[in-house]
Amino acid sequence: MRIRNLDTFYWIASLGSFRAAAEKLNLTQPAISARIQVLEQDLGLQVFVREVRNAELTPHGRRLLPYAERLMALEQDVLSAFSSSTTVEQTIRVGASETIVSTWLPDFLGHLNQTRGGLSFDLIVDATDNLRNALVAREIDLAFLMGPVAEVSITNREICAYEMIFAAADQIANQFPVWGLREIADQPILTFANNTKPSRQIRELLAPHAATTLDMTTSASLGAIIRLAKSGLGICAVPKAVITAELAAGQLVELTTAIDLPTISFTASYVSGSQFSGLMAGISSEVSNYLKDRMIKNIYQN
Repeated sequence: MRIRNLDTFYWIASLGSFRAAAEKLNLTQPAISARIQVLEQDLGLQVFVREVRNAELTPHGRRLLPYAERLMALEQDVLSAFSSSTTVEQTIRVGASETIVSTWLPDFLGHLNQTRGGLSFDLIVDATDNLRNALVAREIDLAFLMGPVAEVSITNREICAYEMIFAAADQIANQFPVWGLREIADQPILTFANNTKPSRQIRELLAPHAATTLDMTTSASLGAIIRLAKSGLGICAVPKAVITAELAAGQLVELTTAIDLPTISFTASYVSGSQFSGLMAGISSEVSNYLKDRMIKNIYQN
């Protein structure tokens, strides 16, 4: 029995389809099917139910899966134990919110490249809801997102939090020496995508104080929000850490206000019991240690 066939079985069972496993392993679907056929011949039984759309395990397949999981975990343990000398490169699929990518993630991945050998990263930048769905579907291995992810299969580790502020171009920011809820609510508001927790919190905070309907522009792209704010379109509500350069250059001005916006918290989240769960736990721990002295007043300091 070839280990690669058990590896293929594991990924089909984990990802839920032959197509997804083929994409993961960079193989054609006929090649994937051929490996499973050989595995079933070696075992003398069927591990997947025929004539169903998704990859449904037979009772024999469900019995085999824990053995395949243990084999994959052992493979990962071997690679981790010899990470300083191995020539085998592992690709980690990382999903991250734009806030994380705009602050510490590039520096951390560079740090990780120096401290851990044999790792490469396939990075996806997306909104938290999309990252959560991708993680649960096992389309990514590790997510840095506004967590935690409320799924039994997911392990969450708190890693950092960011202070949220109101800021605007100086022609808007200088209209009032001190801004109250009513003054802010009467301006166009620019912030996170509509279905995110910060966006909902800001809407709930400001909507009761707007003279008419709250004018709120939302986007999954923080870069777009910041550019709109710099152009004078309205007041942005964003993490202070992502606009430190704009604040220093005077392109944006933090509003003077007694309003405390809720901080936004991020977790490192990964699938429990997967092939990579041990490695993901180690990376998550390294993130916490890396940020310990670099997150000062919720602002990343390189």
